[in-house]
Amino acid sequence: MDKHEIEYRNRVLRSYFRDRNWDKNDEYLIKQQFVQSSIILLPEYPYLIEDEWEVETGQSDKGKGDLVFASEYSCFAVVEIKYIDLKSTGHTYSTRRTAKRQAVKNQAVNYAATYARRYLQNVEAFTFTNEKNLPCSLGIYNPHSAL
Repeated sequence: MDKHEIEYRNRVLRSYFRDRNWDKNDEYLIKQQFVQSSIILLPEYPYLIEDEWEVETGQSDKGKGDLVFASEYSCFAVVEIKYIDLKSTGHTYSTRRTAKRQAVKNQAVNYAATYARRYLQNVEAFTFTNEKNLPCSLGIYNPHSAL
């Protein structure tokens, strides 16, 4: 992906997130908040280049990643976003929160590794939830590493 395509994708996707006002579910609102604050939250990755990307091209049933950002030097950041219900109480809800935290971490790591292999570039994996409101780095994956 060249610099021109990265800049174009960034303009289109940021406009989309800025102007989209019909989707009010909790997870989308967190994603929109993240995109609008991403220059501050992920300053080393200023370009938004993917939204709801297919992990396996042409096979959406294999998973869809949330966001991908690019650096000035064609390094990438995969960001997986999840809404975690912090209001409900009890053992069942606590178990669900724990499972969701683990699931978002697993997704971020697997998707970053897949993206690294696809584009033969290093990819940093991040999670972002309403729990912390800061991205959490899970490491950098290179295209030659195996999971």
